[in-house]
Amino acid sequence: MKLEAKWPGATVVPIMLSSDKTQVTMFRNKAAYPIYMTIGNIPKDIRRKPSHHAQILLAYLPTTRLDHISNQSARRRTLNNLVHACIGHILQPLQLAGNRGMELCGGDGILRRGHPILACYIGDYPEQVLVSGTITGDCPKCDILRDELGSPDAPFELRDLQNILAALSQVDEDPVAFARACHERRIKPVLGPFWVNLPFANIFDSLTPDVLHQLYQGIIKHCISWLRQAFGEAEIDARCRRLPPNHNIRLFMKGIFGLARVSGAEHKQICRFLLGVIVDMPLPNGASPIRLVRTLCALLDFLYLAQYPQHTDSTLQLLDDALERFHTNKEIFVELGIRSAFNLPKLHACRHYADMIRRFGTTDNYNTEYTKRLHIDLAKDAYRATNHKGEYDQMTLWLERREKIIWHSNFIAWRQQGNSFPSTCLGVQRSAECQREYKIAKHPSARWVSIEALGTDYGAHFFLPALARFVVRVASPQLSSAQLENSAARIVLPIHAVHVYHKIRYHNKNCSPSESNEPGATVDSIHARPKRRDGQGRDIPARFDTGLVYTHNEAQRRVDRTSFILDILLCHY
Repeated sequence: MKLEAKWPGATVVPIMLSSDKTQVTMFRNKAAYPIYMTIGNIPKDIRRKPSHHAQILLAYLPTTRLDHISNQSARRRTLNNLVHACIGHILQPLQLAGNRGMELCGGDGILRRGHPILACYIGDYPEQVLVSGTITGDCPKCDILRDELGSPDAPFELRDLQNILAALSQVDEDPVAFARACHERRIKPVLGPFWVNLPFANIFDSLTPDVLHQLYQGIIKHCISWLRQAFGEAEIDARCRRLPPNHNIRLFMKGIFGLARVSGAEHKQICRFLLGVIVDMPLPNGASPIRLVRTLCALLDFLYLAQYPQHTDSTLQLLDDALERFHTNKEIFVELGIRSAFNLPKLHACRHYADMIRRFGTTDNYNTEYTKRLHIDLAKDAYRATNHKGEYDQMTLWLERREKIIWHSNFIAWRQQGNSFPSTCLGVQRSAECQREYKIAKHPSARWVSIEALGTDYGAHFFLPALARFVVRVASPQLSSAQLENSAARIVLPIHAVHVYHKIRYHNKNCSPSESNEPGATVDSIHARPKRRDGQGRDIPARFDTGLVYTHNEAQRRVDRTSFILDILLCHY
């Protein structure tokens, strides 16, 4: 991105800020309010890893509640003004540096002229309302009416920055006119917001989507409560307790409605099986649940499409189509008496996702989940290192000393490597593809298991028909479905027993930017276990997972894989 005319050849350095209040003690009597900064041109594969230190702690904002101010409205206004004054003091150097530029040293050691500007502000909905100065309940980005937040096609425009700046400039002229002008533009009467004098900055355009709080802790949380009212708590919890164990899926043996405080990670796990739990569950009075299932399916489609590590025009169109399908079927909750309207700011924020992804990149560039992780290293651990008296001075001193130790260690490692830059400093991108390889035990878990035992002990009653269809498909891939069934019915397999592997692991040969697993880590597994009794004499039912094996179209690859797949077909069946 280049600046125009006035500074030919000057490079823009996009600054990304994030702030979020967090508790630093288990008893919730102490809080910290850190604000973090990172640079937008750092690869996201580096930025999201706290060990790479791509995000730094700028300051701790005040956490005082100003209880001595008895009037609640005055207290809220004072707190807003205090936060803006502190952030404005922190970002004051950007006013001159953004206009005139400054010399910046890159990772290659070359000095360049850069113009740091505020590009993004990352935060949850309360943070967005606070920094933008908008009113709680409104969209902090656009001028849509509060009563139309749930509409899928209500027109809206990005808030007019110049119009709002004109209203804020009346603060020194007439207090009454200032309050009236702010009320007309649906903003709070903040005295000198920190973004007023920042060059090339538009705070309403800089607010980014937030998958963690807007989707997982927002829309998904609402949807689960709606499903609870539609189907009942007991039935959903009963089905959750009876889910079969599977790789990377958490089992909630006490149900999902008994959790006191559901975190974002728990909502992620719930989303993996929520659709399968309610897909065939009848509604009260025998009503068809098809529209409700379509609503949930569309919502989950939007959730996972919004988290794609790469986007094209086609995927963004799918994202908008999923949101449209949700709005088309959401009236089922109104008909069931669960909701009367859908004027939720977090639901309306979904309409901004496609445009924000086109402007700022994929959502994993600015997910608050990464800054939540920073709270551990830069707030909670720092607080534990203090004597809990005058903690902020001690926290900042402790972090400063630890940062010096880290950079000194990095410098020593750099010198020991023969003055060659580490790959983490160069931002080397790994392969975009994740190649997987299977790993099984050298010997089968069970030898010569009879075909009858496969059905009685393992629950694989249709092993021989499935094996016959597989053999015909490998030998004659050109057959149609009807021809395949007819040919498989005429095959007599001279098999009376097979070897069984109870577990097959799949490992990463390399690591893609979208996965956090290191090369060699287990990314998936397939299990097959017979029924048995545990130590207390209770019956444990048989388990066999379902797996999809991609054998390619080349005949040679099919032949090479046939012997392996025949041995482990029980696990895939």
